[in-house]
Amino acid sequence: MGFVRSRVLGYVLPILAIVVLTVLLTVTLFRLADIQRAIRNNVNDNMVWVIYQTHIESLMLADAVQHRLVDPESAHDITHRYQMFLSRISVLNDGPQKRALQAIGMADMIAGQAETVLRLGNRIGTARAGQTDYEHLRSALNELNALLFNASNMAMVAQWEEAGARIDTYRNAVLAIFFLMIGIWGGSAFISIQLLLALKKTRDNERSRQREIELRKQLENERKISELYRSFGSMVSHQFRTPLAIIDATMQRLIRAGNRMDTDEVKRRAAKAREAVQRLTYLIENILQADRFMEQLEVTIRSCNLAHLAQQAVAEQKLLASAREIQFLDETGGASTVACDPVLTIQIIGNLLSNAIKYSNDPMPVSVRVYREAGWVCCAVRDYGRGISKDDLPHVFKRYFRARTATDVVGTGIGLHIASELASLQQGKVYASSEPGEGSIFILCFLGNHEGEQVVNMVRSERMSDKENGS
Repeated sequence: MGFVRSRVLGYVLPILAIVVLTVLLTVTLFRLADIQRAIRNNVNDNMVWVIYQTHIESLMLADAVQHRLVDPESAHDITHRYQMFLSRISVLNDGPQKRALQAIGMADMIAGQAETVLRLGNRIGTARAGQTDYEHLRSALNELNALLFNASNMAMVAQWEEAGARIDTYRNAVLAIFFLMIGIWGGSAFISIQLLLALKKTRDNERSRQREIELRKQLENERKISELYRSFGSMVSHQFRTPLAIIDATMQRLIRAGNRMDTDEVKRRAAKAREAVQRLTYLIENILQADRFMEQLEVTIRSCNLAHLAQQAVAEQKLLASAREIQFLDETGGASTVACDPVLTIQIIGNLLSNAIKYSNDPMPVSVRVYREAGWVCCAVRDYGRGISKDDLPHVFKRYFRARTATDVVGTGIGLHIASELASLQQGKVYASSEPGEGSIFILCFLGNHEGEQVVNMVRSERMSDKENGS
């Protein structure tokens, strides 16, 4: 239950942190957008300037009207001044400026008075314009100038107030963004810590997995060593007990009745004891030589004809067992090229032939067949001897293992193990099939092409390196 809760928290907390971090980032972006929009929409910054320009033009128009009243022949261009006044009034009545005037409560008054000035100004420059029209226009302009003066003061005060409020808004926004950034930093720090913890946990799990693998390998090695000792003990028990018993019985007989025996009888019994000693010596030397052979082994892979190698192994065995018939058959038609070590391959086939001869009766022949099957080139060695039981068959390639049907034949249980190891070093395989009383078939197979030499050498190098590390 605690493990499930820990896993749930391990997923939920980082997800919540990411959600909070996303919300904080979104709020921060909105706050920045509000600040940008407030900066862009500041109209009052220019309002004082617009009112001031309109006021100036209104004063200059009033001055031109005053000169016309004093001197009807004055050179002042009232029409030009009136046009300039109209342009300023149109700017003042534009959307943002009009809204600003409405905000300070001066829009209607200025608009009404400006309408009066415009109505009177339309008569200027015409033949109907008289002294009274100019006086009315001057009076209307004076009232408008007073309104513009008040509006300018009020706009300036509004601008100051707005600037102060804007400064407060910016300060509050900056503080809000500051705290949001602290929250973002905290969320990022939390997520980073979670990631580091997850990475550390992953590394710890990986180390635990590696330790578990190493412990399994050690346990497997211990199991193999234990089986090796049991197999070795079983082999010694079967193979060493008989010669030792012969030696012991012979020596006891000589001790008890040696003085009553003639010379020939003593020699015969001594020869029997010596044969037992030689048998023991053969067994021990065979074991030591096999171990030295595997330690000093060097594998040289090259393209070889498996049928030719099998013929050489057959020829060598015929020299050692000339009375035994060995049949040879090549079913590949000469297409039996493989990547292997020729010396070791002959050693494997010779070992299989030697066992076939050893564990079958003298009249029975031994056959060797080379054939192709599913991309492999194989050499099968068959005998018609005692065979191997189904229980013992899966273990025949283990070191020191000897089938129950072979206990009466001198051997150490190393030969087939070496054959299997040599085949593996060349990326080949050895397997067996057998029926008790009908004989056995041992088959050596290699891949039917020689393009994998580099792979084979690499595999061999790795295995030799593993053995060195293991030793």
